[in-house]
Amino acid sequence: MTAYSIIRINKLKSWGAVAGAVAHNARTRETLNADPGIPCRFLIGSPHDDPVAVCKARLGDQRIRKNAVYGVDGFLGASPEYFRPDVPGQYGLAYADRLNAWVETSVAWLQDRYGDRVINAVLHLDEATPHIQYLLLPLDDKGKLNYKSLFGGSKYVLSQLQSDYANAVAHLGLTRGREGSKAKHTEVAEYYSRTQAVEHTAIPELPSADDIQPPEPPSTMARMKTENLLTYAKEAAVKAIKDQMAKLAPALEALTKQNDLLIIENARLRQEREQLKDANSQLSLEIADFKAVANQMRELALDQVLVKMYGATEEPNSKPKNKSRTFTLPDGLTVEYSDNQWQSPNSGRKGKGAINLVMYLSGYGQDQYQQAVHDMTEIFESKDITGSFANYMMETAPRQTNAIARQKFQMPAPCKSTWQDVRDHLVHKLNLPPAFIDKAHEDGLIFSDQRFNCVFTRDNASGIFKLGTGTKPFSQSLGKEGAPFVMHGTDNKLYIVDSPMEALSLKLMHPDSTILATNGFMHDDKLKPYIDQKEVFITQGQDGISKEISKFLCNHIPNSKLIQPKMGKSWNECRLLQIEEEAKERRQQAQAAAQARVQALTATPTINRSSGMGMGR
Repeated sequence: MTAYSIIRINKLKSWGAVAGAVAHNARTRETLNADPGIPCRFLIGSPHDDPVAVCKARLGDQRIRKNAVYGVDGFLGASPEYFRPDVPGQYGLAYADRLNAWVETSVAWLQDRYGDRVINAVLHLDEATPHIQYLLLPLDDKGKLNYKSLFGGSKYVLSQLQSDYANAVAHLGLTRGREGSKAKHTEVAEYYSRTQAVEHTAIPELPSADDIQPPEPPSTMARMKTENLLTYAKEAAVKAIKDQMAKLAPALEALTKQNDLLIIENARLRQEREQLKDANSQLSLEIADFKAVANQMRELALDQVLVKMYGATEEPNSKPKNKSRTFTLPDGLTVEYSDNQWQSPNSGRKGKGAINLVMYLSGYGQDQYQQAVHDMTEIFESKDITGSFANYMMETAPRQTNAIARQKFQMPAPCKSTWQDVRDHLVHKLNLPPAFIDKAHEDGLIFSDQRFNCVFTRDNASGIFKLGTGTKPFSQSLGKEGAPFVMHGTDNKLYIVDSPMEALSLKLMHPDSTILATNGFMHDDKLKPYIDQKEVFITQGQDGISKEISKFLCNHIPNSKLIQPKMGKSWNECRLLQIEEEAKERRQQAQAAAQARVQALTATPTINRSSGMGMGR
């Protein structure tokens, strides 16, 4: 199930409202639907602080407008599917590892975005789903109380705030709710089916007294004794109780089951109510965002441009209420427009929007749109032409994007401060020789970026391959038309491998051969310049995609051979095992040589120097 990030904000327009929000967040006043036995946790600030006093001290003696926003009450959360993916319907449950990761990321995002403007932030675990509520003092860069500097205007629209937070927690598996989507709710039929499932749990009918059979009475003669009658009465009472309990057992079991179902349904309804509250707040926020964006994107009226910038007059047969209007400039040029589309019958030129009209009437080229915007700001307020500028950029964005995409790849600069960490990863974790890594670094074949990725330079600086050195796998190729990563050799052999990391190990195993790394699929046309007159060996990974890539290359590169490591699952593992085998073989050879020397010494005949003494005369 998809898990969503949630963020909402609420304006606090008086110190009383600020104090009320603080009391709610700190749980110093009764909060409905909150478990009073679970304390809140302060993530920023202290429960001993007085947030209202802190805010007033930060503001000092600055003058506050009558309609100013004194503070912002913020809410950060996530849907239950994130905190408890196995049992999202269980009220109040959150897996510790997921909760801690979300809290750490959310607090970091708050501090990075707003700094010391965040007066406090409190984690609540006492309701259906964990969430953070925070108090923010909306100060601008000059320290003035200014809500719009953070949350208003064309730059800081609230939808961007939602997207920014969603991006910050995306690595946790959370996504932003789809813009314009309707709140998800329980269908009426589904609700009734749930409640009826509880109501229709069969409860057996309670037994009546007539169903209880007494024990066998004593004989007529025995009944004449009082003690016999007392004994019979006791036996009858005990048997009646046991029979009654036995007959009540199914009804009690059914009632217990119904009670359990009601408890579960009650928890589910509480959770859904919280979700609906969040969805309603989110929807209200998105509607406000949409209205704000719609107002900002409104085009400047073309009749205003024609009249105020060029002195045009409207033709007698053209009236404001008409859908199509006609204006004539002092030099006789005629411009007709309908809605946002315009044309000039004199020249046959057509266009859309105010900026294109100004560029046409002022004789500006397509690369002079900024001059057209500047001319418009001389006549109109900047806020009045924001929509025209935004629409123009949206119209021209595809052309500009394609032009940028055609530009030559720009090689990023190495990050010297992270190289030692990346080098340690290559040397100590992958057991690559330090001298080998240093030489590749000096030759510009490998370096590091600011995210501690190992960067491999593709041939002729045509692109790069990035491979992560962190705990999670990361791989990226930049330079769409780039060549492979190449480590040149002197003999006639060429090895084509997938991973650049594997290329390093292969180069150590075959130092005289040329090694290519593709980092995924690369068309054989990109490899042809390196293949001529070479004996080609293709080796890719073990997964399904890599095997398909290997087959493709073998089918399209003549006389190529498919090979795999003889030992281990990778070439690096194969290299290390090979080193161990060679070391073991050398140890065995040394032991054998030592044993041979010992045997040679023990087998040499000795000379008895006393054998001839005392002989002869």
